[in-house]
Amino acid sequence: MYSYSNNHEYRAMIRSYFHMNTADLEQKYAHLKEQDPESYDELLYDDDAMKNGIDTIFNKTKDDPRFVELYLLAAAHFISQELETGLCVLLTYDYFASFVAFYENPTQDAFLSLRKTL
Repeated sequence: MYSYSNNHEYRAMIRSYFHMNTADLEQKYAHLKEQDPESYDELLYDDDAMKNGIDTIFNKTKDDPRFVELYLLAAAHFISQELETGLCVLLTYDYFASFVAFYENPTQDAFLSLRKTL
C-alpha cells in the first residue's frame, strides 16, 4: 500500500499523505528545480500541514496502549520517553510505510511486525 525506494518517493508520499500545499513553495524555489533538484524537493515541505497531521494522529492514538508502546520504543532511539518524539521517529523514512499501515488498520499482526523493527 505505502512503498517508496528513495528519498524523492518518500518525500512525495509524505506530501501526499499529509495533504501538503506546495504551490507557493514550488514557485518560490523554482530556480533550484534544475540546478539542485534534491534541495528543491526537500524545500517543498508544508510545516502547517505536517503539524496538523501529526497532531491528528497523536490525538487519535495517545491513549491506545499499543501506540504508546511504539512511541516509547521509537523515542528511545533518541534517548527520550516523549511520545511525540516517538511519533516523529515513526514518520521517518525507515518506519513511515509500516506505521501508516498500522495506523490505518491497527491489527495485532501489524503492531507486532512494527514493534519488531524498533
